[in-house]
Amino acid sequence: MVDHSEIPGTSHLVELSKERLMELNAGDKDKDVILIPTPTSDPNDPLNWTRTRKYIHMFALIVYIFGIGIPTTSIYSILTELSDKTGISLGTLNDGTGYMFLFLGLANLFFLPMAMQIGKRPIYIFSVTSVCLLTLWEAYCSSGGEWIGSKILQGFFAAPIEAMCEITVSDVFFEHERGTWMSVYALALFASNYMAPMVAGFISDGQGWKWVIYWSCIWNGIAAILVFFLLEETNYSRPVPIDGETDQLEIVLSNVKSGTVQEVLSQQLSHQPSEKQVFISEVEVLKGTLKLDETIPVKTFWQKLRLFEVRNWEWFKHYATGPFLMLQFPIVLYSGFLYGSTLFWYSVMNGTMSSVFTAHPYNFSSAMTGLVYLAPLIFAVIFNFYAGYVSDWLKIKMAERRGGISYAEDRLWILLLYMIVGPCALFLYGIGAYYEVHWFGLVIGAGITGGCVVVGAASACSYCIDTYREMSCEAMVVVVIIRNTMNFAMDYGITPWITNTGLKNTFIAAGFINLFCIGTFLIMELTGPYWRNKTKEKYWKIIEKRRAAGICH
Repeated sequence: MVDHSEIPGTSHLVELSKERLMELNAGDKDKDVILIPTPTSDPNDPLNWTRTRKYIHMFALIVYIFGIGIPTTSIYSILTELSDKTGISLGTLNDGTGYMFLFLGLANLFFLPMAMQIGKRPIYIFSVTSVCLLTLWEAYCSSGGEWIGSKILQGFFAAPIEAMCEITVSDVFFEHERGTWMSVYALALFASNYMAPMVAGFISDGQGWKWVIYWSCIWNGIAAILVFFLLEETNYSRPVPIDGETDQLEIVLSNVKSGTVQEVLSQQLSHQPSEKQVFISEVEVLKGTLKLDETIPVKTFWQKLRLFEVRNWEWFKHYATGPFLMLQFPIVLYSGFLYGSTLFWYSVMNGTMSSVFTAHPYNFSSAMTGLVYLAPLIFAVIFNFYAGYVSDWLKIKMAERRGGISYAEDRLWILLLYMIVGPCALFLYGIGAYYEVHWFGLVIGAGITGGCVVVGAASACSYCIDTYREMSCEAMVVVVIIRNTMNFAMDYGITPWITNTGLKNTFIAAGFINLFCIGTFLIMELTGPYWRNKTKEKYWKIIEKRRAAGICH
């Protein structure tokens, strides 16, 4: 049975006994963190994988992200040269990027249900292989229509990078770890976007613009091979509670930092799901493993390479209609808006950087223009710590203040820094370019803008998944479609916007729009719990129907 009184996004994250509360008040900051979601005793449960196995999986996921991210963004620093060589206007090239973003979102309506049905692993492999072939087409485009067609297909087959990776992270890591690893995903996503144009400039100067595309294809092929051998399937069906009984257990970690659990001391409690707990008194970090059911065989290496793990096809209709059902929840819509508002300014930079730095008074070569992307990369790495570790730390600290209760909105407080420095960075970049200030000022502005993208992306994804964990896959489809539709509009409109209003006015407006959009998180801090409570009946009815069909997260 589903407890309809439970509020999605409100969780018992920290176990605080009376003695523990006294210790905290006395200055003892040790805490008991409850593992959410609850792991099973199955060694093949991704939550129970060893740290080494999880790290290898994340490495493979990052390889996939770079395998897709590099081919789709490597041309940004050579747009001016590409336009000169092919005769395709700069506006059309930017339009192609806009269409690519649009289909990077829309295609998830197909790929995410299929990933839940047949497995995420085959979708990842199919995606990275397809993008390799489609990227090669770009080198031979000779008309605007052909260019836009190639970008639409590239966006369609690259779509899993936008929504599926976040779900894979939530498959493998617990809620109190999720901020850190979600920021790693965001860092990998945008680092690939920043590094590709940086290297592309040098390749273009040394070998010609077509070799930017050729080298992207070569890397894409290498990534496909690594993904095939290293990326495991993370779809896992957990036991479904029946008639008020459950085999799920709350596991409490004492003095958690990172790593796996040394031992489990189980006990049989009442039949109420909320009262069944297994407590772990001490944790030797990185020295032990969760006590698992030794009668369940661990998958062999060759079993892990299986391409398909097909579920009941009767479930597919639930996976396919799930994104449309999640459209009715304000938290999902807001997460998409926040993610889109964050990525807006990355699109503005990509659409202007080549034309700004190759023109007077900077007169940068393609290689030097590419090096400008080093600044966003550096700031993305710096802000990654803030978006990840600080977000997790803040979530636990705020739960302590509420007696162990955590709200999904707790992760949004890290946006306060973004709300302050984000608009300032846009002013520095755009107004600085208009007044022809030293190039270093523009680079710092672009760098901070790029770093802020990691903060916004990690916050939006974590907020959505923390709230609707059971429907996280379907919810992220909606988030990404909203995000990419917003960016399609921005990519489509950036060239006429700057042409009609000028660089200075464009970025003054951009700064204030950014301030307003990111500042809306303050409204969600106040109203988010209300909306989650108001829509909880709708949400749990969806979950109840899925569980009746045998589907569980």
